[in-house]
Amino acid sequence: MIDILREWWTSYVSHVSANPIMLLDPTLFLLGWLYLWFEYRASWWVWVLGIIMPALDIVLYHQTMLYGDMCLSVYYLLAAVYGLAMWKWGGHDRQHSELEISLMPGNVALRMLVVFFIVWGVTYYLLANYTNSNVPVTDALTNAISIIGMWAMARKYLQQWFVWITVDFIDIFLYSYKDLPFKAAIHVAYIVVGVLGFIKWRRMMQAQTQLDVVK
Repeated sequence: MIDILREWWTSYVSHVSANPIMLLDPTLFLLGWLYLWFEYRASWWVWVLGIIMPALDIVLYHQTMLYGDMCLSVYYLLAAVYGLAMWKWGGHDRQHSELEISLMPGNVALRMLVVFFIVWGVTYYLLANYTNSNVPVTDALTNAISIIGMWAMARKYLQQWFVWITVDFIDIFLYSYKDLPFKAAIHVAYIVVGVLGFIKWRRMMQAQTQLDVVK
């Protein structure tokens, strides 16, 4: 086991030495842990990192030819600005209060499902015909799911955790295939935090409901 790890580490160091931009992978790995903590706590600071991390991701994904993820990072950056505004001042009373956790209505979920298939199809077409991506189907799939997840997170819907858990499973295999071990590893952690985050957000939502009843 030690020999396998030593061999992997030697190969990774050699890869990074030849391409220093790949140091962004472990850097984003560390930032990702902080991002997870803020998301778990439902803190608006998650959106501050949500602006910084996509900017770095754009550079990394361009280098590794993950063009779908690169374009998605642009969306993430813009969505983070929107999410920050919503969480800080988008409360239901529209009096510049913080947005509360809620369930996504069924009609909204149905519309999002339609949007998902449209985005997946369009993204796949663009990647397959206008880039040299060698994983257009998977890249397009994670893009489509992530767009829905980011929007649901910005609206503070509880179901956003299910969306992210799904895309995390797919990303583990995608990033392993692309020789981005730190990216793959943190998505394993994302799944664990996703389950814990769902439980915590549900408790917070129930507490909010009880408080609203008292008021």
